[in-house]
Amino acid sequence: MSTTAVPQIVRFAAENTRDVGDVLGIGPDQRVKWARGLLPRGPVNGTIFYAGEMYPVMGNAEGAFRLMRRLEGFMNINTLAKAGPIMKKLGIYTTGAKALWGGINEEYERALQDAVFVLKKLGVEMGYLFEDEPPSGVALHTYGLLREFKEHAKGVHEKLKEMGVRRIIALDPIVATAFKLYYPEFVEGWEIESYHFVEVVAKKIAEQGLKLKLGRKVKITYHDPCYLARTIGVVDEIRFIISRIEGVEYIEPPRHGVNTGCSGDGGLELTQPPLARKISYERIEELRETGADLVYTSCPACMMMLRTGFDSLNYKIGVYDLASLIAEAMRNEIDRVDPMKPEFKRYNVLPKSPKPKSLSLEDLAEMLRRDTDKCKKCGFCNVECPTANALDMLESRSARGRMTLINSLVRGDPVRPKEVLDRLYSCVLCGQCSQICPVGLHVQELIIYGRAYAIYSGRAGVPS
Repeated sequence: MSTTAVPQIVRFAAENTRDVGDVLGIGPDQRVKWARGLLPRGPVNGTIFYAGEMYPVMGNAEGAFRLMRRLEGFMNINTLAKAGPIMKKLGIYTTGAKALWGGINEEYERALQDAVFVLKKLGVEMGYLFEDEPPSGVALHTYGLLREFKEHAKGVHEKLKEMGVRRIIALDPIVATAFKLYYPEFVEGWEIESYHFVEVVAKKIAEQGLKLKLGRKVKITYHDPCYLARTIGVVDEIRFIISRIEGVEYIEPPRHGVNTGCSGDGGLELTQPPLARKISYERIEELRETGADLVYTSCPACMMMLRTGFDSLNYKIGVYDLASLIAEAMRNEIDRVDPMKPEFKRYNVLPKSPKPKSLSLEDLAEMLRRDTDKCKKCGFCNVECPTANALDMLESRSARGRMTLINSLVRGDPVRPKEVLDRLYSCVLCGQCSQICPVGLHVQELIIYGRAYAIYSGRAGVPS
């Protein structure tokens, strides 16, 4: 990585992504063990199931997140990250993670296995790249390491093209977003189609006229991940799938679909765990008050935040991936009713993405100055900002406050270098600010580009 301006934990995540393919540094051998015997190696008719770099290791992340809660007051996340490289060199890092959190990780691996079972049951032909699956590198994009992300994405594109990949089916909505939106922006000639799991499943269930029977009665609610609902606009498919499962009583939470609430992830769970946890509690209370027995979602990071949050508040409510509910019903009984033509609305609530001419400092500054100058300081975004709400409307940690900070940064106004990334990294990238902005600013992407400018300009110190 080309810069040392970022916090230790972000450097740790970026270097692990570059070296072994996942932010925790677990490595491909452990990431692919869930799939052995389930799928053929390589694309089938150009199609692959893409596990990504989060689901296969998220149980380890959950274990570490729980550990950090116990260590708060003794050390922060950056202090802990400094020990990671040392433990890896001593050969105890992966072994320790497996011993401590292997059981938790199996629950996330099960979601991948269930997703594959469902797709195969629906007749989807696909393969898996196993150790050759390149990481999407989306964490580099999230934390503003955009030059590194661009270079990484070009390499991924070349590898996938060489292997004959033409279509990707991903269970993780964050990597699905990367392939749908970020890769076309950063990689010239990107033509690989990308679909989220629920898009494919809803279409197949409709076309085949399937009705599933769970074999038991259960009351559930669903948490829409912001990357799935607001960013790539997939909402109705989920409700359609649930409506086709007999035995399920579905209760919609007050905030749902494109107006979903935030579970506290979006990268914040890595950079500022206490704040991420605090943000999650509001959403957890909202989901609990539905009276549902179980909570389902479709994102590994949301699943982690909800699982740990319910436990922290001593609520005995299970959190699972939607793929597991569908798989359970398919293993029980499948009926056929009238097939139908699948027509699902694709929601488009976010403004057009800002695009600098290049990632040079001059072009980044020009775009950021132009767009942040448009901010009317109305405060509509602050009302929706999960961070601001969790911190009693603290301006410096609000969406509007970040726009003001970025504007000052690119204009050369005085800023406190050690606070720049601390403030910019406190955003969960949920998109609620962009959805409500009256002048049409894509606020969360401006924040990502603002992170990049702060890093590459050297105007950001290393938060302690």
